Amino acid sequence: MKLDHAVYFSNQTPEEDARAWKERGMNGAPGGSHEQWGTQNALYYVRNAYIEALSVEKPEIAQTTLQPLARLLTHDMKHYGPGWGTICLRPGNLYQFEKRLNERGYKTTGVQEASRRTASGSLLEWKLLFIDEEIGDALPNPFFIDWGMEDEVRMQQLLDAGTMPEENLSHCLEEVVFSVRDPQATALRWAEMLGTSRPENNRLTLGNAEIVFTLGEGPERLSDVRISRDGMH
Repeated sequence: MKLDHAVYFSNQTPEEDARAWKERGMNGAPGGSHEQWGTQNALYYVRNAYIEALSVEKPEIAQTTLQPLARLLTHDMKHYGPGWGTICLRPGNLYQFEKRLNERGYKTTGVQEASRRTASGSLLEWKLLFIDEEIGDALPNPFFIDWGMEDEVRMQQLLDAGTMPEENLSHCLEEVVFSVRDPQATALRWAEMLGTSRPENNRLTLGNAEIVFTLGEGPERLSDVRISRDGMH
């Protein structure tokens, strides 16, 4: 189980998000449009994962789609405003992982085909899986992705296309931090759901990063993403 990306819900355009990142020394760029969901994104790739700044491009589509991430985006923007939302994980084969979730009592959406029109106009395709759940103040479950290729192959494609600048290889997304009402119980539930080893100090160790649960008030959401650059935090 690996971290694929962390999602930030934005009220800016991808160009504005990319510009704001660059002002902070983060070399990101506009991603493109999810035409079927009415959303758009900017992307900041690092060595092991990436950050997605997701925003509404076409409200008339985004506010009526049944796509779970777009629904979470429109809900959170309406009730909480811009901020961190959720994470996406790579479990391997999504059909096998869905079977595992179903055996543990989770209702899922079924494996979904997804695509995005990139800034250059090409079509990028992948598969997604969501846990079917109500949206509210409680912590959303992560969602899951399969890019249909090995990590090393995808990384090389990102480098070759210039989507990921080579300098970003020195950056690493080390931790994703969630603010929740009961860190211990949430960590145990996620460990069982994801099939990871038992949490230590409310931390789950993935293949490429750590998930941390901290005590907080208000809506339970992703609250921080910690990136190191050449060993510097």
